Amino acid sequence: MPSPTIRTIRRRAARLTVADIRSLATLLVVAACLAAALLSGVPAALDKALSDARFMLGSQAASGEIVLVDIDARSLGEVGVWPWPRRLHADLLHAAAEAGAARVAFDVDFSARTGPEDDAAFAEALASAGPETFLAAFVQHDPASGAMLASMPIATLLSASWPVSINVPVDDDGRVRRFPLSIDVDGETIGSMPAVLAGREAGTDDFGIDHGIDAASIPRVSFVDLLHGRIAHGALAGKTLIVGASAIELHDLFPVPGAGIVSGSTVIALAAETLKQGRALVPWQPPLALVPLVLALGVWFAVRQGLRRSLLAAALAALAFEAVAAWFYLDRAVMIETAALQLSVAAVALWSLVREFDLRQFRLWVSRVETRNTARLLERVVDDGFDAIVIVDEVGRIMRINDVARRLLDLPPDGAPGSLADLPPAFVEPVREAMASTPETGSRGTPVRRIARQGDADDARILEYAVSPFWLEDRRRAGGEGHRLRYASLVLHDVTDRERAQERLRFAAFHDSLTGLPNRRALEEQLDTLAADGAPVALLAFDLDRFKGVNDALGHATGDAVLTETARRAATALPPEATVFRIGGDEFLVLLRSADRERARRLAERVVAEVGRPYEVNGHRISIGTSVGIAAEVDGCRDASVLRRRADVALYQAKRTAAGPVVEFDLSMDAARLERLALERDLTDAIEAGAFELAYQPQIGLRSGAWTGAEALVRWRHPERGLVSPAEFIPVAEETGLIHRLGALVLHAACRDALRWPETIKVAVNVSPLQFLTGDIVGTVRSALAASGLDPRRLELEITESAFVGENHRLAGIFEDLLALGVTFALDDFGTGYSSLGYLHRFPIAKIKIDRSFVTDIPGSRHSMAVLRSVVVLADGLGIRTIAEGVETPNQADILRELGCGEGQGYLYSRPLDIERASALFAGGGEERERFEGTERRAMPALV
Repeated sequence: MPSPTIRTIRRRAARLTVADIRSLATLLVVAACLAAALLSGVPAALDKALSDARFMLGSQAASGEIVLVDIDARSLGEVGVWPWPRRLHADLLHAAAEAGAARVAFDVDFSARTGPEDDAAFAEALASAGPETFLAAFVQHDPASGAMLASMPIATLLSASWPVSINVPVDDDGRVRRFPLSIDVDGETIGSMPAVLAGREAGTDDFGIDHGIDAASIPRVSFVDLLHGRIAHGALAGKTLIVGASAIELHDLFPVPGAGIVSGSTVIALAAETLKQGRALVPWQPPLALVPLVLALGVWFAVRQGLRRSLLAAALAALAFEAVAAWFYLDRAVMIETAALQLSVAAVALWSLVREFDLRQFRLWVSRVETRNTARLLERVVDDGFDAIVIVDEVGRIMRINDVARRLLDLPPDGAPGSLADLPPAFVEPVREAMASTPETGSRGTPVRRIARQGDADDARILEYAVSPFWLEDRRRAGGEGHRLRYASLVLHDVTDRERAQERLRFAAFHDSLTGLPNRRALEEQLDTLAADGAPVALLAFDLDRFKGVNDALGHATGDAVLTETARRAATALPPEATVFRIGGDEFLVLLRSADRERARRLAERVVAEVGRPYEVNGHRISIGTSVGIAAEVDGCRDASVLRRRADVALYQAKRTAAGPVVEFDLSMDAARLERLALERDLTDAIEAGAFELAYQPQIGLRSGAWTGAEALVRWRHPERGLVSPAEFIPVAEETGLIHRLGALVLHAACRDALRWPETIKVAVNVSPLQFLTGDIVGTVRSALAASGLDPRRLELEITESAFVGENHRLAGIFEDLLALGVTFALDDFGTGYSSLGYLHRFPIAKIKIDRSFVTDIPGSRHSMAVLRSVVVLADGLGIRTIAEGVETPNQADILRELGCGEGQGYLYSRPLDIERASALFAGGGEERERFEGTERRAMPALV
C-alpha cells in the first residue's frame, strides 16, 4: 500500500496534469481562432486601419507647385447652369495663361459633344492659350454588356490636348489609398494625371498615396475667381492647375484617410504631390513564419511569468512593431503590414487572460462591464440627444429628463426632475392613458404619436411626441420573486419649421401665387367633394378680352397688376356661396353652390359689370371687357369634368358670336362642337391622304382679249359630306394650324399644273395670312418651285389686307426673300377689309384685285363707280396692275375697260375648270374660248 507521501505527490501530479491539459486546450482554441482570423479579411482591414493611423504621425505640407481650381458652390451660383458651356473652360484657359500658369489639367468629362461653337472655342483655346493642357480620360463598367467602356475626350478637343487617366481605385471600405500610374484603353497605354503632372513614366502598377501630406495645405482658387481675374498677381505663375468639381451638388467626392471626404481633384492632387515628393508608398508584408514564432515566444514567456508581465510584454511588443513600421513609413515610405503580428500578440494576451481567470468569473466581469457601458451609453443618448426625452414611472415621478426637454417644455434648467404633473397639460393625459392601457406583458408598448402646440397662439411651437409604455423587472423584493415595474418614455421633437413649411406648401399647391385665388387643383378637389355629396353646382367661366394686347403693349408687370385687380373685383362681386378660381393665364372660373340658372346669370352679369370698369394701373387707364360662359344642370348631369367643359364651350360661344357677353350652355352647343371636331379630324385625314382638288378660273386681258392667268381654287370632295365649301374648312385649317400643310399642298399642285400651260399664262395662288405670320412661306414656295421647275415669274401669290394687320419687321423680310425668288404679289379683296394706302408703297404689290362686291353693282351704283374709278386711277399712278373679280355681263366688262381696268375674271369668261379643261382652254386660244363660253362655264361648282 503506497505511503501518504506518495499519494500526496500523485494527487498533485494529477492536478498539474489537469491544469496543463486545460491550458493546452485553451491554447489550441486561441490558435485556431488566430488561424481563422488570418485566413479571413481581418488582417487586411486591420492593416488599413493601422496604415491610416500612421498618416497622423508626420503631417507634411504640399509643395505649392500644384494649385486646385475648384468648381465650387459659389462658381455654380454665379454661372447658374450645369453642365457649363465649354466656352467657359476656354475662357478659363485664357485667364490661366494670363496668370502665368505652366500647365492646366481638367478633371472634367469631355466625352460628349455640346454646341459646335462651344466645342470649337474650347478646342481653339487648348491649341493656342499657351499652357500645356491635359484632358480627363477614364474607363467604366457597362452594366448591360459587362465590358469596360472607355470615355475619351471628343476628337475636336483631343487633337489639341493630351489625354490622361483619372480612374480612382476604391478599397473595400470605400476609401482611396492608391492610384494607378496608367490605364489601358483599346491597347493604348494612357498615363494617369498624377503620373504625368509629376513627370513619372507610365507604368502598369499602382502606387500608394501618402495621406500624411496635408490636403488643406494644397493651394486652392475658385473657378470664377480665376475666370474673372480675382486672384493675387503672380499667385499662379509657373504653377500646375488641376480644374475639378468640389461642390457637393456634383457628387465627385471620395473618402480618404485623415482628410475625410474630399473631391476627386483633391485625390489627384494628393497623388501628384506624393510622386513629386518621392513619397510613393510601397507595401511590405513580413514573412508569415514570424507569426508562429511570435506566438511560441509569447506562450513561453506567459508560462514562466505572471499575467501582469505577460500583458505588459505583449503591449511592448505591439508598440515595438508599430514603432518600427512608423519609422519605415516616415523615413523610407514603406508601409509594413503588421496586422498578422499584432493578431498573434493579441492571441498571446488573450490566452494569458483565459489562463488566469475562471471562465465564469470572466463572463461575470464582461457582463458587468457591458452593463455599466450600456447604462453610460443610454445616459449619453438621453442627455446629449437632439430629441427631448422624459421617462416617468407608474406613480408619476420623472425618473429622467434631459436639457432639451426642459427647454421645449419651459421647465427650470436646474433642480430635481419633478413629477408628471409639472409637465404641460397637453402631455399629462396622453402619458397616463398610454400607461393605463398597456397590458402587463414582456413586450414594449406601441408608441402613441401625436402633435401638440406649446406656448401662445402667435408664436406657439409645434411639438411631435410619442408615448411608449414599457415594463422592467424589479429583483429587490424578498424571496427573489420578480415584480414588474411600469414606465413610460415621452419623446418630443420640435417640428415647428417643418409644419409651417408644409402649411406654406399646401397653400401654394392649392392657390395661385400671383392673385392668391384658389387654383385649378383646389377647384377639382372642391368639385369632387360637392359631387360626392350630391350638392347642386353651377360653373361660370370667364376670361379677359384684349388682355394679350395689354401684355404686349404695356409689359407683363402691368398685365399681372390687371390680373390681381380682376381677382379682387371678381371676389368682391360674389356672394358667400360662390368662389372664384384662377385656372391659368387670364382664365377664371366661379363655382356657385346652386343650380339656379337665373341666379347664375345675374351673378355673371355682375362679374361682367365689375371687370368691365376701366383699370387705373401703373399710370395707365386700361379698358378691357370679359365674357362669361355658364354651365348648370341641363340634362341631370353633375359630373365635374363635364360641367367644366360645358362652361368653356359656352364661353367660346360668348366670345365668338353676337349673343352677348353672357351665354348659357345648351345641348346644341355640344352637337356643334362635336361637328367641328369631326370636321377637324376629317380635314386632317384629307390632308394626310392628299384628298383635295384644284380648280382654275381663267383671267383675261380686258383690252387684248388674251388669257393672262388663272386663279387656283382648292376643292374638298368629302366621301360623306359631298363638296365642302372653302369658306367652311379654310377657317378650321387656320385655327388648327393645318393651313400650313394645306397651303403647301396647293402650292405644289398649282406649280406642277401650270407647267402644262403656255409660258405667258400665270397661276395665282391664295396664301393665308397665317402662312406669312407663323409659317415658313419662303421655304414652302422655294420647295414648290424647285419640285415643279416652274419659272418663278409665272407664280403670283394673292394675299389679303388682313396679313398686314399687326405688321412687323419679319413680314418685310419675308417679302424681300420671296421677291428674290422672282414671284409677284396681288392684293386680294381690295377695299373690303383693313384698307390702307400705306400697304401699296411699303410692300411690293404688283396687282390689285378689285372685289366682286363693287363690280356687281355697276353701272347702277354711283358709290361703286366712284370706288372703281378711284382704285384704277390710284393703281395707274403707282404703276400697279388691276384685275376685277365677278365679271358676269358684257356691260360690266365694257365699263371696266373704259375705266382703265387691265384684267377681268368671272363667269362672263369661264367658271372654275379642272386642270384638263383649263389646259385645253389655254392651248386653244380665242376659238377655244368661244367654245368654252357656251359649254364649259358650268364645268365646275361655283365655290369661291
